[in-house]
Amino acid sequence: MRREEVEVGDIGNFGGNRYKNCVAEFRCRIAKKNNTARFWIIQIVMRLVMRQLQCSWFFSFFLLMGLFGQGDFAHAANTHFDLAQLRAPDGFHISVFANEIDGARMLVFSPGGVLLASESGEGKVVALPDPQHTGKAARTVTVLEGLNEPHGLAFYEGKLYVAENDKVRRYDWDERKLRATNPVKLADLPTGGGHSTRSILFHGGKMYVSAGSSCNVCVEKDPRRATVMEFNPDGSGQKIFAKGLRNAVGVAVNPKTDTVWVTVNGRDMLGDDIPPETIYDLGKEGGDGGWPYCYGDRVFDSQFAKSESGVGSDRCKNVMEPKVQMQAHSAPLGLAFYEGAQFPAEYRNNIFIAFHGSWNRSVPTGYKVVRVKLDDKGQPVGGAEDFITGWLAPGETKKGRWMGRPVGIVVGGDGTMYVSDDSAGVVYRVTYGK
Repeated sequence: MRREEVEVGDIGNFGGNRYKNCVAEFRCRIAKKNNTARFWIIQIVMRLVMRQLQCSWFFSFFLLMGLFGQGDFAHAANTHFDLAQLRAPDGFHISVFANEIDGARMLVFSPGGVLLASESGEGKVVALPDPQHTGKAARTVTVLEGLNEPHGLAFYEGKLYVAENDKVRRYDWDERKLRATNPVKLADLPTGGGHSTRSILFHGGKMYVSAGSSCNVCVEKDPRRATVMEFNPDGSGQKIFAKGLRNAVGVAVNPKTDTVWVTVNGRDMLGDDIPPETIYDLGKEGGDGGWPYCYGDRVFDSQFAKSESGVGSDRCKNVMEPKVQMQAHSAPLGLAFYEGAQFPAEYRNNIFIAFHGSWNRSVPTGYKVVRVKLDDKGQPVGGAEDFITGWLAPGETKKGRWMGRPVGIVVGGDGTMYVSDDSAGVVYRVTYGK
C-alpha cells in the first residue's frame, strides 16, 4: 500500500509504532533485554518511590530512567505477526485493510465514507481510501502531522475535529482531496502526567471530550482530569459532565438509551484481579464514577483512603453503578455499538470492546475484542464474551509478548467492522459471510 504525503509539518512527538496508553508500561519492555534481576529491582523501587512520594507514574518513569540508565524501551518483544492466528466465530472473516499505520489508535469515517485513523505516537492523522471497494486501502494519505498526540477523531457538520493531548482543533474538510485545512483551536485540555490520550464525541448538539487521570490513584489538582467534559461545538460552555472516571478512553452513544457510554480503565497495584474494568452509562446528566475513592461496583478503596483523612465508605454509596464489569487489567479502549445488518442477529445490538491488554498482571490478559449482548432497551445481558482472540498466544505467561494490541473499533455503513492495532501497525477488516 502506498503512503501519500499531502500536508507537511513537524515530526510527531513519538516515534515508532509501539505507542502505549500508559507511560508506566515501560517496565514490561525491559524484559526484552533478558535482564531479569534489573527488571525486578526496578519493579520494587518503582513501588517504593510511588508509595513514599505518592507521585505519578509519569514522574516515576523519568526518575527511574535516570537512576538505572535504561536505554530504548520503544519496542517490546512482540511475537511474529501471523493473521491466521486470529480467531473469530464461524462465518466471520478477518483481513488486513491497511498496514504500516504506525501506532494506529482511533478510527472514524468521513462524511464520504473514507476511513481515518489517528497515529498518536507519530503526531499524525491519516486517511485510508478504498475507492473501488476492494476491502483493502489503496493508499495511506497523510492528512495532518506535527500534532501533539492526536487521538480522538470526529466529524460534525462537515468539519473534522481532532482531540490532541492538550487541545481540540477543528478543520475544514475537503473530501475530494482528503485534506484538512484552516485549523481553529476550540478548547484547551489538561496535560501532564500519565494517561495522555483524549477522546472526542458529538451527541445532542454537544461535544464531549474525555481526559484520563494524571496518576494511578490520587486527588487531582486539576478538576478536569479523570472526567468527561461537555462543550458547545465551538468550544464554549465547558463543564464537567462526568467525573471520577480514572481513564475513559472509549466513548460512544448507545442508540437505545440515547446516552453516552464509556470504557474505564481501573487502578493498578491491587493484585491481578482487582479492580474490574468497567463500562458506564453517563446518562442524561452525567455523574460521578467514584475514583479515586471507589472502584468497580461502588467498592470503597480502603488502601487509598488511608492517606485521606475524613473519607469513609459512605463516599461510594451514591456514585454511578457500572453497567458492565470485566477482567481486571484488560485495558478496555475503543467500544462500538453494532447497528449494522451484515452480522447475524445474535451479534446485532451488541457492544464490541477492544482490550488493549495488561502490562502489570503476573499472567497477561486482554489482547482481544469482546462483545456484550444488549436487550431491546439497550441494557447489558450477561458479561463480556470473546469475539476475536489470538493477539496473545494461548497459555502465554510472559509479559510484553504479544502479536498485536487492538485499540479502536468503528463500523462502516455496510456493517463491516474495522479494528485498529497500535502494536502491529495495522487496521483489520471484519466481515461476515458463510
